[in-house]
Amino acid sequence: MSQSTDLARAQQRFARRQRLVRWRGWLPWTVGGLLVVLGGITVWLFYFSSVFAVSGVKVSGADTVPVATITQVAEAPTGTPLVKVDLGAIAERVRTIQAVADAQVTRAWPNQLKIVVTERVPVVVVTDGRNFELVDAAGVAFKTVPARPGLPEALVVGSRRDVTIRSVVTVSAALPVKLRSEVESISAASPDSITLNLGSKVKVVWGSSDDSARKAEVLSVLMRREATVYDVSAPDLPVTKGEKK
Repeated sequence: MSQSTDLARAQQRFARRQRLVRWRGWLPWTVGGLLVVLGGITVWLFYFSSVFAVSGVKVSGADTVPVATITQVAEAPTGTPLVKVDLGAIAERVRTIQAVADAQVTRAWPNQLKIVVTERVPVVVVTDGRNFELVDAAGVAFKTVPARPGLPEALVVGSRRDVTIRSVVTVSAALPVKLRSEVESISAASPDSITLNLGSKVKVVWGSSDDSARKAEVLSVLMRREATVYDVSAPDLPVTKGEKK
């Protein structure tokens, strides 16, 4: 009786070991099959289903540019899975808006696109005597306004207008804040003939935008004397005219 019991137990242990060996052999295939199925479901969800498809756009950073304009120009592909959207192409389209200096587009899961815009900041207003154009620090004219805002005004004429505008911006940026606030207008017939017009008919002959930082330093010292004309076009040889004794 004891021998038959031991034999039965041995057969059970052998059978369990056999099942374990078979299970271990099938386990990698089972796990692999599950991973393939999960991978297929994941690919379908993100690339082909509407679960993670674009349903709207969020815009931030827009103060003067209408959000409706940004979303219209962005042309977000509504209904397209987020992972398939060309974010760079959307950003490039938004950057074509004149008042936008830069745009970044990201995915806002599960189904939104986020557009962050950086608007151009005007540093000078350029006029031809009739129109007023806002110009940013990069020398880009991006908006025409009907009246002069509270910015230095630049009267720009001549054939090299774009280059002249960039030169004027460079000069304006180099001025100390206090002096910039005293500038009523800037005259520029060319990039090399820039003149600042201050109050009380005081003029500063600046010349070109070269060495603007140095010229600003020299002018600050020179203006300790009262004069009607300050010439810093050659900063190492500054000149004053109409100096009061």
